[in-house]
Amino acid sequence: MTNEILHSRIQDRFNDIFENPPEVPQYIIDNLSHELRPYQIQALRQFIYTQRSDTADIAFNHLLFHMATGSGKTLVLAGAILYLFKEKGHQNFIFFVNSDAIIKKTYDNLTNTASSKYLFKKDGIVIDGDYITIQVVDVFPTIPADNTIYLKLTTIQKLHTDLTNPRENGLTYESLENTKVILLADEAHHINVLTRSDKRKLTTKEEKERTWENTVSKLLRINSENRLLEYTATIDLNNDALFHKYNDKIVYQYDLKRFMADGYSKNVVLLRTNEDDEKKMLHAMLLSQYRKYIAKENGIDLKPIILFKSNKIAISLNANQSFLSLVENLTIPQLEKIIQNGQAVYQNQKSIWHKMFQYYSTTNLDQVIRNLQWDFTKETTLNANDASFLSESNALLLNTLEDSDNPIRSIFAVAKLNEGWDVLNLFDIVRISEGAKSTKTTTDSEAQLIGRGARYYPFVYGEKQSYQRRFDDLASDLKIIETLHYHTINENAYIKNLEKSLEAANIQVKEDKYERLKAKVKPKIRKLDFFKNGKIYINKVIPTTAEDYQSFQNYNVSTTYEIDFESSVEKRFGTKEETYSGTRRHEERLRITRPLLQKAIQRNKFYRFSNLKEFVPSISSIRDFIESPNFLGDLTIMVSLPVEISANDLSPMEKLNIVERFLAYAEKNIRHNFMKERGTPVFEGVSFPDLIDDYVVEINKVSNSIQVNELKTPRNMRDHDWFIYDKAIVNGLESDMIDFINNYIDELKEHFNDVYLIRNERKVKIVEIGGTRGFMPDFLLYLKDDNCTYQVFLEPKGSNLLEQDKWKQDFLLSLSDNPNLEVLSENEHVRLLGIKFYTDVSDLKDEFREDFKAKLLEN
Repeated sequence: MTNEILHSRIQDRFNDIFENPPEVPQYIIDNLSHELRPYQIQALRQFIYTQRSDTADIAFNHLLFHMATGSGKTLVLAGAILYLFKEKGHQNFIFFVNSDAIIKKTYDNLTNTASSKYLFKKDGIVIDGDYITIQVVDVFPTIPADNTIYLKLTTIQKLHTDLTNPRENGLTYESLENTKVILLADEAHHINVLTRSDKRKLTTKEEKERTWENTVSKLLRINSENRLLEYTATIDLNNDALFHKYNDKIVYQYDLKRFMADGYSKNVVLLRTNEDDEKKMLHAMLLSQYRKYIAKENGIDLKPIILFKSNKIAISLNANQSFLSLVENLTIPQLEKIIQNGQAVYQNQKSIWHKMFQYYSTTNLDQVIRNLQWDFTKETTLNANDASFLSESNALLLNTLEDSDNPIRSIFAVAKLNEGWDVLNLFDIVRISEGAKSTKTTTDSEAQLIGRGARYYPFVYGEKQSYQRRFDDLASDLKIIETLHYHTINENAYIKNLEKSLEAANIQVKEDKYERLKAKVKPKIRKLDFFKNGKIYINKVIPTTAEDYQSFQNYNVSTTYEIDFESSVEKRFGTKEETYSGTRRHEERLRITRPLLQKAIQRNKFYRFSNLKEFVPSISSIRDFIESPNFLGDLTIMVSLPVEISANDLSPMEKLNIVERFLAYAEKNIRHNFMKERGTPVFEGVSFPDLIDDYVVEINKVSNSIQVNELKTPRNMRDHDWFIYDKAIVNGLESDMIDFINNYIDELKEHFNDVYLIRNERKVKIVEIGGTRGFMPDFLLYLKDDNCTYQVFLEPKGSNLLEQDKWKQDFLLSLSDNPNLEVLSENEHVRLLGIKFYTDVSDLKDEFREDFKAKLLEN
């Protein structure tokens, strides 16, 4: 026997040019509800490779899939069932595990077509034109029906009891002697106590579990065609006994470290503090709600879950009550103080706490508190330790946390959720530390829980759903939706053990991929009069009112909506090829009834009046929104239909789907175009030092996904007395524009007494006059002659943004000749000028040069 793991030997064979490794059969791909990921495909290929062997009944009748928590082992299991049924004629499968909770979950996964987590195609399993049914049984039939898979779901404890204490009409060893069976063991590490114990004395519990291992071994041997397929994320291959048992059985290995490195999990961040439990719970709740706000602002529907983890039931129950009381009694002054203290403590701009408190400092706190007191209540909290938790309804809530109609936001638990809990939208785990131990056993358990919480939440962004992280190498607030935060105590012994446990579990903590570069205002610049006493001019904004949003037109929503309807679309799995029902079409107007609109609105949370009113302030009720000719009252939907279908032929559900598509389009535009402030033509001066100061930029160390001309690098500017910072942290196009200014600096100094170029690093914002769109020009050119001060806005612009940002150029150019423009108190002595975009398109670069010279050098 070799010490090399079977997985490695198979991969070596796959790389051999003389081998012809198998592919996953199309019938498996076609009959699974989820697209297989690359590593799942590889797992099935390696399994199929073993089963094609002439010695499979002997050499490969017992195999282990060692795959990370959250990697979709059960989908691989479902694929294996289909393969063994089709290729090997197996109809009888026994699925066993150590927990009733996992049995219930697996029942849904493999048999409940109404479940969101059903693993097969909902419209039925079809192989070679035949529909295949899955029938759950207690015993297997003597004469099995054609096209039927028989599945027994049980715990290992019950399986052992049934076989060792046979009953009438029950499962017995004798009844299985002439029946070939596939044994499917989930969380398989539980049946290995006999192997891993070596020679030490076993406890009573281990003695019982040892018989489980014997039971499984006997079942495997009872028929030469039987198979035992084990699935686990937890196997200690450093244990010699376990290694020698499994090294020739691990058919595929994909550990958590590799799973996380490939981007299929959330990143894991430990948040260590010295706070008491109450403050820790409050901060975690604010972070969870901040996560929800960021998601909502990006058009992502997210209900993030918090798990409060204790080591004792009494502590958990008390923390639950304390938390609910904390939320219920929260006031604006209290929250203001929390935010002020947070801003004072968390100065590091990279800190998630800094970003969170900064966000809340500019948010309507009255609304924040209302949202918290709506989202975190007794009805939206589960305590998994309470006796009432054992009810079927609570178990259902716990296992459907991602569903839109599941209200739960927070869970209090001790140890019931460590294994078999499948949840994707868990983003915060809070360790309630009072009385907690710092032992290795404790932290090993917590590491397993963190591994489960790290499952990725596949949210839709940019109209695309991804099952891998997208923002690792981007400076985006959406990183928070790809991160699991573990809130814990800052106690050395505990942290040391936790880090060891995380390392043993192959859980990686996110590496810092950002370098912080600081640009400083030159000391000699700070001493100059223009800097100490000068001003930067920005236009005043005023609140928008209902008058600014009187109709869909204000949101760029068209009330005439055209949509294609297809009665049939064929799409080949794994490709983007689509075959439509026909190309000959005609257009009809869809008759939109009030009940149809009401039903569509009820199915979309955005259109609940309390929410809609925030974006459409001119409406007084949902009825007003539906009936007003400015909104849905004048809606026309034109449907392009195949020639053989008329609008009257559409079913009520098809009509509803069409209206829902319009509402989704309208929602997107309403969100994007609604602003709370609009710009005025009145500009006022703000002291230079209030807006212009040292600044820090995070530079991405991993630049593979960034185009060269977008990559920011530091440029030494100490020898350029006209640039106010010691360095320019700029991309390629911005650096080119600095070179342009440098080429004309002597001419500028001939015309003006003062010439200074200022990098505007997210400080100076102007808002279009009469509109709500604002932006921050990349550079300001400060010029002064004997009579006047000039503030010139300069904006380098990549060719890919010229069209969508044209409004910015139009706004800048309008500053020169807007008769309504007013500079408060200084109209005669200040001029505001905008120059055309500086771009890398040669013709447009010439236009910039001519505009620059005409406005600044030819007067």
